[in-house]
Amino acid sequence: MKFLPLIWHSLLRSKRRTVLTALFMAVSVFLVALLQSLLVTLNALSTSVSGGGGAYRLVVQDKASFTNVIPESYGHYLRSQPEVDCATAFQWFGGEYKDPKNFFANFAVEPETYLQAYREESGLGAVPAEQVRDFLRDGNGCVVGRALAEKFGWRLGDVVPLRSPIFNLTVRLNIRLIFNGRRKSDEMMLAFHLKQLQEAVPWMKGRVGSFVVRAKSPDDVPRLCDRIDRNFANSAPETLSLTENAFNLNMMKMLGDYASMIHSITVAVVLALILVAANTMAMSIRERTSQISVMRAIGFRGGLVLGLLLAEGTLLSLIGSTLGIALAMLAARGAAAVAGQILPWLADFYITPETLLYCVSGTVALGLLSTFVPAYRASRRPITEGLRSL
Repeated sequence: MKFLPLIWHSLLRSKRRTVLTALFMAVSVFLVALLQSLLVTLNALSTSVSGGGGAYRLVVQDKASFTNVIPESYGHYLRSQPEVDCATAFQWFGGEYKDPKNFFANFAVEPETYLQAYREESGLGAVPAEQVRDFLRDGNGCVVGRALAEKFGWRLGDVVPLRSPIFNLTVRLNIRLIFNGRRKSDEMMLAFHLKQLQEAVPWMKGRVGSFVVRAKSPDDVPRLCDRIDRNFANSAPETLSLTENAFNLNMMKMLGDYASMIHSITVAVVLALILVAANTMAMSIRERTSQISVMRAIGFRGGLVLGLLLAEGTLLSLIGSTLGIALAMLAARGAAAVAGQILPWLADFYITPETLLYCVSGTVALGLLSTFVPAYRASRRPITEGLRSL
């Protein structure tokens, strides 16, 4: 600690260069933290939440495309399987609330089986029994997530008009149940009775978009997927059965190879950080050749000089990484609060502890790496050679 004033004074020898380098490090850490946390958020969409029911569920859709419909009668076979706990029909509605900009997930579902298939995600055990009863009895009733209700200021009993450009249909739904999900993004959705859609759209009678099947055990899911597809192999249409995670992953693949893109940008930022940090420390140490030689001449050992220079690089790295992490956390909170209202999956966006540790340790390691070579040379340079420039 007694050498800290000396290290700090050396670091501020060129204030402009130090400030600019720290800012560049902060921007680099800011970008890496946001990009890696974005990747974690995107990957989380295709994985089951701990304690959720995703491991028990599989999706049965049309083999050609998930946008096609399949016969509702397929549900009889699905529910007859001994490994099946329940099966619920789904249909994407794509409704807009007042303005096309008000985007959120909304589906037509079979009410009774929907609540059973998603009992963990809908917090069924904590929902008042009267809300469940009102939703099941009201043919125009709907369930909404707590985050979605708070976004639009909805309350129980409010009427929500939804216009679907897909079906050219407007439905007026009564909010009968508001649930608390395990993730905020799970609460950015609305579901209403499938019969209302089937009665209003003639070509939807007897048809559904897909089935979500809940197995009694996660071990039964692969066996069910294979058996269901073999049963409908010669039907029109044939089916494609996927685990819920695999289905979600297919949806994410529509964004392209986002993982490779994010990793490529991260590598480019890290390489630029190495070059800037190495150049900065090399210039700083080279300008102090005479000072370092004087320190060694008055008794500072080479190892101590090397340690002081490495500590200087580490301190600069810590300042830059701390500032970058602070900016990234503020940006993540803003993205979750603002962008999460537009893109529901961003509602869960945050800087993970693993990312924080990765950024801090990585920046310190880069600071030490970029400082070591010029510092080692300076600490081993002959004293007489350094004193010649005085």
